Amino acid sequence: MRPAAALSALVLLPLLASFAPPYLYAPDLKGAETRVAFAPVALDAAAPGRRRIGDLTYLGGWSLRADDHRFGGISALHIADGEAIALTDTGSLLRFPLPPRRGNARILALSDGPGDVFSKRNRDAESLIADGSRLWVAFERHNEVWRYQLADLTPEANGAPAAMRDWPGNSGAEAMARLSHNRTLILSEAVSADGLSEALIFSGDPAEGAAAIRATYRPPKGYRPTDAVQAPDGRILILNRRLSLLDGFSTRIVAARIEEGTAIEGREIAAFASPVVSDNFEALAITQENGRQVLWMASDDNFNPLQRTYLLKFALPRKAASRTGLR
Repeated sequence: MRPAAALSALVLLPLLASFAPPYLYAPDLKGAETRVAFAPVALDAAAPGRRRIGDLTYLGGWSLRADDHRFGGISALHIADGEAIALTDTGSLLRFPLPPRRGNARILALSDGPGDVFSKRNRDAESLIADGSRLWVAFERHNEVWRYQLADLTPEANGAPAAMRDWPGNSGAEAMARLSHNRTLILSEAVSADGLSEALIFSGDPAEGAAAIRATYRPPKGYRPTDAVQAPDGRILILNRRLSLLDGFSTRIVAARIEEGTAIEGREIAAFASPVVSDNFEALAITQENGRQVLWMASDDNFNPLQRTYLLKFALPRKAASRTGLR
């Protein structure tokens, strides 16, 4: 992003969060469908043939557009069976086919959740876990976790973990990942003066009051965690974002492990900054295709015309696991 656009983003991001037009947050409780258009994008605008970035191999990317004003603001992502399940920070669930398939996106509001459904603050959903027929959603401003039936978003359980009560309202439960042994990792977006982000590792379902161990994560300097996912080989992949006046948005992906049960440490495996495609990347997902691990990344356009909704796809090599000490 160029400096002028970065300046606009810096100005518009808080405005969109607090003063955006009410129609952006007026959910259609009956659900809706809209046509989605996919436009291919290059990994590096300065070198269109480029396919490598850090440890990752670029498999393709698209800019997504739809006529419905509720399509956008993607803050969390799950990929399965040729379909994307995306969560918006205005409290809607988007389901759409992956390119090159074509079809409509289904939009369904989280009608049940913390507080009144028509308040953006009450539906600031920033992370999800989808597992079989169930969906877990973490609400950032309320620091609560709700579990729903995936098919129709009927709520099944909800909890407000005591260990998250003091997390900042607008920098709270930002990233959530299902770990091995049915554990759940939740990361706060806030970073302390000593460069650490608070983390919780739940022994079970946080929506049902599972016990949590306090932990810490050290993101790259100047960055904040926005999403996380555990790969089948055990790596915890953490998405980190920075917004600066001079450089605009930049992103770093870290492959991490949990050391001694409380410290989440890792190393950077990819860095995204202009001229590499860059925006407000907040969502991460992982799949397996033909025996290889595939990493997906999506951006939150903040419903801002200066930004884009990107969906990017990468191959994640197994050799990276040996360098993080993870198997």
